[in-house]
Amino acid sequence: MSVPSRAELTRARLARRYVAIALVLAGVTACVLNVLEVTGGLVGEVRFLLTMGFLLLGPGWAVAGFLRRAPAAHVWLLTLGVGVATTLLVAQIMVSARAWYPDIALYLITVVSVPFLLRHAVVAQ
Repeated sequence: MSVPSRAELTRARLARRYVAIALVLAGVTACVLNVLEVTGGLVGEVRFLLTMGFLLLGPGWAVAGFLRRAPAAHVWLLTLGVGVATTLLVAQIMVSARAWYPDIALYLITVVSVPFLLRHAVVAQ
């Protein structure tokens, strides 16, 4: 097993930083478009893609950012697993409570995930 070079570690840190920043922007933009009630046309499609992308990747990347020197495959698998699990768990809670408010769920997940994503953007490991 070889030890990754300093350049490889620097590239990995930059990549993690850029992904965290992109996810913060996607989450905040999805929330803004939701508040503006954008539903149709091209902007509606962008809102859908940003919302789904953030809900599937945002919470997972917030957790996966704490891994130190993990292979990229492990980081992405953890990211998708936690993101899907979080989204399904929140949806199941809303269904069980008979309180279907996906907009509030989006805001809640964004409020919880964004501080960790910003931390990972500043201190990429």
